[in-house]
Amino acid sequence: MGFKIISLFGLISVGFYFLHIVFGNIFYEGYNPLAQAISDLTADSSPSKNIARIFSMFYGVFSVIFSIGFFAYLKGKINKIITIASFTFFSMNIISFFGYTFFPLSESGYAGTFQDIMHMIVTILVVIFTIISLVLFCIGFLKTKEYKCIGVISIFTLFLLVLGVILINILPSEYFGIAQRVNVYSIIIYTGILSLWIYKNNGNIGIRKKICK
Repeated sequence: MGFKIISLFGLISVGFYFLHIVFGNIFYEGYNPLAQAISDLTADSSPSKNIARIFSMFYGVFSVIFSIGFFAYLKGKINKIITIASFTFFSMNIISFFGYTFFPLSESGYAGTFQDIMHMIVTILVVIFTIISLVLFCIGFLKTKEYKCIGVISIFTLFLLVLGVILINILPSEYFGIAQRVNVYSIIIYTGILSLWIYKNNGNIGIRKKICK
């Protein structure tokens, strides 16, 4: 399978992610996206878990394959910082896929079971790896002349991610869902942007000309 196809897997994963949210909302009567976490849609006690987990699984598979290909393709092509950033990004997707697959919430909210504790640990690791990868992408891309626009997008994504974390801690619980979505959607959409960027420029990465359009 050529990388030209794999490079689109990131965009496909974004589609599956939002499908899991759309269908999860449809099959979860009474779900309140303003207050409830996205993970509630796939919790063991959730009425939408079966359909939501199917789309979530496809999201995870496509995002992992894309991130592996993204790292393999960019390795050594731009600078060492981008290589490390893409590896950290790939690691985050691996942790996210396997962590949330094996440790979904036991029920909506937080019941405090071992499964829920592990879910929270996975979330913390995903956030840490995401922030590290974004910081490195910001530095690595801004050090270049050709890819500064991706660096700017990385800065904006990092800002939204941090803003989401802040909002989660300061907003009333009835708006937790909004705060979490600012946090999560930022990196999901960023993945789609990286997918489109590398698909468009496949074969030109590392060549000294302005291709960041």
